[in-house]
Amino acid sequence: MQAFTKYKPYETVKLDRREWADKSATVAPRWASSDLRDGNQALANPMSIEQKIAYFKILVEFGFKEIEVAYPSASQTEFDFCRRLIEEGLIPDDVTIGILTPSIEKHIIRSFEALQGAKNINMHLYNPTASNQREVVFKRTKEEIIKLALEGVACIQREVQKFEGKVVFEYSPESFSQTELEYALEVSNAVISAYKPTQENPMILNLPNTLEAGSPNIYADRIEWMCKHIESRESVIISVHPHNDRGCAVASAELAVLAGAQRVEGTMLGNGERAGNVDLVTLAFNYFSQGVDPRLHVENIDAILKRITAITGLHVGERHPYVGSLIYTAFSGTHQDAIKKGMEHRQNNNIDSWEVPYLSIDPRDIKREYKDSIRINSQSGKGGVAYVLKEIYGIEIAKEMQTKIAEEVKNISHKRGTEIRSDEILGIYEEMIQSQKNSWNADKYNKHAAFVSNLALPVVDLLRAKKGEVILDLGCGDGTLALEIQKSGTKVVAVDLSADMVKSAQAKGINASIMSATELPFINQFDVVFSNAVLHWIKESDAVVKKVYDVLKPEGRFVVEFGGLGNVTTVVEAMEKVFQDHKEFGVFENPWYFPSDTEYKALLESHGFRVETIELIPRPTPVDDIINWLDLFANGVTKHLSAEEFALFKEEVRLHVKEELYDQQKGWHVDYVRLRVKAMKV
Repeated sequence: MQAFTKYKPYETVKLDRREWADKSATVAPRWASSDLRDGNQALANPMSIEQKIAYFKILVEFGFKEIEVAYPSASQTEFDFCRRLIEEGLIPDDVTIGILTPSIEKHIIRSFEALQGAKNINMHLYNPTASNQREVVFKRTKEEIIKLALEGVACIQREVQKFEGKVVFEYSPESFSQTELEYALEVSNAVISAYKPTQENPMILNLPNTLEAGSPNIYADRIEWMCKHIESRESVIISVHPHNDRGCAVASAELAVLAGAQRVEGTMLGNGERAGNVDLVTLAFNYFSQGVDPRLHVENIDAILKRITAITGLHVGERHPYVGSLIYTAFSGTHQDAIKKGMEHRQNNNIDSWEVPYLSIDPRDIKREYKDSIRINSQSGKGGVAYVLKEIYGIEIAKEMQTKIAEEVKNISHKRGTEIRSDEILGIYEEMIQSQKNSWNADKYNKHAAFVSNLALPVVDLLRAKKGEVILDLGCGDGTLALEIQKSGTKVVAVDLSADMVKSAQAKGINASIMSATELPFINQFDVVFSNAVLHWIKESDAVVKKVYDVLKPEGRFVVEFGGLGNVTTVVEAMEKVFQDHKEFGVFENPWYFPSDTEYKALLESHGFRVETIELIPRPTPVDDIINWLDLFANGVTKHLSAEEFALFKEEVRLHVKEELYDQQKGWHVDYVRLRVKAMKV
């Protein structure tokens, strides 16, 4: 005989008209935490009184208004814990504490003793009702089980007369899920009739899934059937206490609420006997994610769970719904790309509702960062890499570079067999663009090259910025000109390859990001692209002009000034001569692009621009010392030299240019020639 044949299918329920299946959640149920009783008894090392007090405070902070704190008749520790809560005034006036007691007189009396002085209590009476417990464990008939329950009710009613606080009565046919439905109704109605609840003073009827043996839909059917058949329904709060033996406790609870249950008992993270109880954290977030107020402070969940796990020794699984460390994390390239695009769509279109692929809720709602949503390994794609760079470091990169970086990241991750940290991705990006840029220091730039911005006012005038225009400052430097342009009432978006410069611009209040002029990700977004003293650093002039055309709106303006033909010729020739004199320096590679006006006009027109103004302007420019100029503008040429070689290089260049560029009275100057352009996208 095969093993599975000894198991019987769970009995279904006949409902004339099943209503719960057509309903949807509109309000969260009342929550009752049983962590300090049901959860505590399932710990390998049960909590001490001090730990239980700390845990109680956390539950209150999280928002629970009903907390089952103990089984005080079972042990002195549990009794003493109840007394501490009451005598030390730790129970807020709006919180009801509950205890569990069997239907035995001495246990009921002891429980009332434990709760003397409390303002609001829940006296939870239970007795087993399932056939296998009645006949095998307790050896009692159905009638005797009902009599046992009613004896407990009578005892509680007597004790209530002596109790000064408010008492809510709760009854559980403890093994409801295994009890014949007709008999569960008979027991429950007998207790209801004996207790005589009213709408003003209702009682709680708890119908637990003590052993989860059937599917959630059958549990919901049982709850709906009971709701339709119990006496005094309007005076009875139906509560459920699902266990998780089949892994369906959350589903069972949700469907039970649709079927008429008004209250759910459970624990944080689902801790409890055997497979555990219903996980109230997951259940609360399920309501939250459907736009229903969970009536618990889920926004503080990480801090709450950190304290709880420290007390209990439990841990939060990496894939635990909503709160696991990896639950908002995507490694898959397709998932990463979808998340990235979903977030960008929501942001760009000012959408309030949350509809992002693969993310059930906004991580920021629980104080997580978007950077936690995507982690990179050999399975990741270019979208994930681009997302990490944008969200963590403010770097937007175009698709071409995304592909390059993603391939490098995959190779490294595959060889290592682990994921790649975000700072490592930044390092890979910076290494790839290093050859495209000089190394800038914002403080040195301000000290020795302020003339770059100071002499740019004519090109700012040529810009003729209008209020409300959106302007891209391409190569913003320290943000001085972007700040000036913003005074016209424009919106400036600034980009630069230098992280140090971007940081300096951001400190001025500029919306600045690290970005390459050849990798601009924008399309038809700007009224103007403005650039000063930048484009001579980028030899891929064709790629830059194409990107500028793409990012401009129709009729958008391109206003730019940079080094043109003849710019710093004396210095360049001297640098080349020093390299020739020192073979150990290697081959001199000119990093600059200095086009003529004719050449650049033809380039612009080949990409669809109409050139309105273009001219070469000789502009000898004073500098404090040619050594400082070389420090700032030549370190890209000499980055492979040692410190001693660089010092020698600067001194020899200085000697070569001194005759032409130094005057005893006026000091140093550099032979600048600027190319100033205004062109329109047509």
